[in-house]
Amino acid sequence: MLLQMPATLSLKENAVQGLPITPDSSSAPALASRGKIVTMAVIAGAVITNIYCTQPILPLIANGLHVGLTTVDLVAAAALLGFSTGLALLLPLGDRFDRRKLVLAQIALAFVFAVTAAIAPGIWALIAASFGLGIVSCVPQQLVPFAAVMSRPSDRGRSVGTVVSGIMVGILLGRTIAGVVGAAYGWRAVYGMEAVFMIPVWIAAASLLPRGVASTNLSYGRLLASLWPLVRDNRPIRESMLIQALLWACFNAFWVNLAALLAGGPWHLGSAWAGGFGIIGAAGAFAASFGGRASDRLGTRGVIAASIGIATLAYVLLAGAEFSWAFLIIGVIVLDIGVQAGLVSNQTRAFAVDPKAQGRINSLYMTATFFGGAIGATVSGWLMSRFGWSGIVAFGLALGVIAATIHWIGEPRRVVAQ
Repeated sequence: MLLQMPATLSLKENAVQGLPITPDSSSAPALASRGKIVTMAVIAGAVITNIYCTQPILPLIANGLHVGLTTVDLVAAAALLGFSTGLALLLPLGDRFDRRKLVLAQIALAFVFAVTAAIAPGIWALIAASFGLGIVSCVPQQLVPFAAVMSRPSDRGRSVGTVVSGIMVGILLGRTIAGVVGAAYGWRAVYGMEAVFMIPVWIAAASLLPRGVASTNLSYGRLLASLWPLVRDNRPIRESMLIQALLWACFNAFWVNLAALLAGGPWHLGSAWAGGFGIIGAAGAFAASFGGRASDRLGTRGVIAASIGIATLAYVLLAGAEFSWAFLIIGVIVLDIGVQAGLVSNQTRAFAVDPKAQGRINSLYMTATFFGGAIGATVSGWLMSRFGWSGIVAFGLALGVIAATIHWIGEPRRVVAQ
């Protein structure tokens, strides 16, 4: 007992002073089986559909509520901005409180906001409901730290990649389902479907997730205040945030405007076709898992560089999407491969900075990512309305060049002996 007292006192002193708490091994989550990691990926994919179900049905919403393209794009942008807000304000709480309780509460609120969106009387009520739904739908990024801490260090990239793959499959297949349901039953049915989805998702999360263990005793205010030093003092976090924000802007610039591209000449196709492209994009979704394994074996910087190059190449191909199905389909697959490999490799690089601040690092990283997505959705909607598809292509290429420049500037330089 005497030998254990100093460690006990140290933990108490840390709690009083609000310093990080390092839990003993007995309180740490048990290592998860591969099956549990896959189930987490399924839950993450189901919840993230709340954000992206809107994109293929934007023309239906515009027609139903009698608004223009620029205005209806705000519904998609509000969901992304809400998601970014939730990442900033809710994700850090996973370091301070039981992350399992946070996840279950957010899924329950997602049900409420989805019902609110389904019965929204006008465009601004729908935008508000979309924003609220976005805030509470950051559950998938609560699950990523779960996967990280419940995996061996040698498997961490693979586990994170599996959950991110689940998120990406949810994003892409969610679009497909939403497009088909919207075409058959109207846009309100899509939000009703999302509300129904949240019931089995809540049950599965309650059954699967272990009790969370706090890694810090900081107050909420000090927890948020601690985010800035993490960014200021850690270059890998800053670079990962900036690069993935730019890649996610590329990703959303395409998907938000795909329905408008297909609705116009020469295609004249409806929301079901726009959603159907989610199946094509899902072919590249498993690049996230590959990116995680590659990051474990080869290091993150090379994978990040490759992902930037692939995403930029995709927009070269998508320049022909107005007149060629081949360019459109290949461009979709290439874009998703590049963006998804970048998502997990940037995230793995950021997580490596401080294992005790996983929730806060994830908050910073994903807030920047989805803020970039919201900017991409908003700016690309304006470009599409004024310059057509060529404006989207130029925007995507510019984002890729900026990301490559940031990555190149951050490349460690070899010191030549004199």
